[in-house]
Amino acid sequence: MKKAKDIFYGLAMAAALLLPSAFAQAVTISPPYFDYSLNPGDTVLDVVKVYNEDDRPITLYPMLVNFTYKEGDEAGTPSFYPADQDPVGTALAKWVTVDTKPITLQPKERANVQFAINVPADKVQPGGHFGAIMLSTEPPNAEAGKIGIASRIASLLFVKVSGEIREQASIAEFGFKEKKLWYNYLPVDFYARFENSGNTHLRPVGNLFITDWMGRQVASIKINESFTSVLPLSIRRYDFGWRHVNAPEGASELWKEWHNFALGKYKATLVLNYGASNQVLSEEREFSVWPWRLMSIFGAAAVIVLLFAYLLMRAYNAAVIRKYELSKAKEAKEKKE
Repeated sequence: MKKAKDIFYGLAMAAALLLPSAFAQAVTISPPYFDYSLNPGDTVLDVVKVYNEDDRPITLYPMLVNFTYKEGDEAGTPSFYPADQDPVGTALAKWVTVDTKPITLQPKERANVQFAINVPADKVQPGGHFGAIMLSTEPPNAEAGKIGIASRIASLLFVKVSGEIREQASIAEFGFKEKKLWYNYLPVDFYARFENSGNTHLRPVGNLFITDWMGRQVASIKINESFTSVLPLSIRRYDFGWRHVNAPEGASELWKEWHNFALGKYKATLVLNYGASNQVLSEEREFSVWPWRLMSIFGAAAVIVLLFAYLLMRAYNAAVIRKYELSKAKEAKEKKE
């Protein structure tokens, strides 16, 4: 029985994250997550909004689960597990009540799924607790053999319980996705690994500032615009880059150097803010961009222009001298006469 339940939640995790396109297009759920800061003994009431965009009726079955992040997965992929399990003390589903009656939505119909979170008044571990309200096309007691045909979508629940809250984080790593001695053109792609060593979830935000060799800021790239979270004792990786335009397929190297032009030595400064007290983390890296193809063409063009100007000046000077000589000769001839 336990093995079947584990299979169920494993499949639920996969289905909730890799929804079939038909279900993803037919049903929308909002908001995608809730985030609360609560005290022991607090109660909060809220609703998940569901909309059937399809032209056919659909029946959904609400259920409660807990979630964490998949071990070793720095993309922030939720890993769901049963509501009655709490291996590390961060489960939330046991505090949540929701009406689990099936919901049948007619085409273009909306519905609200009401839920309540009741934080116990005592013996509550402070910090982050995480759960989810999942809507499935199959009832939660379906046979394990039928789970594969179900589709699921979830709204995540984040709760920070007051008490001894530790908001501790660091930049585990900041660097280039492809380190080079120099780049011929943009983009220059970076990554940052944000490590949460505290006991509550964090949502780091910030910017990557690019300055040139004269100290002038030439770009500012936002980090974590979608405001994704990093759970306690986990690392999340963020990828970002500096570019002007996206190169079309088949674009030549010369096209890329022209449309994603940069020249010289640059400094990239990563600044991240996190937590209730807006703590700041910062790291710096340097890199160079040398578009040698364009530089070669411009250099050759400059040589040709200078050579042409030189020859033109020589011809002009020769003409002036010749004119002067003819004038002097004419004057001398007139004097003799």
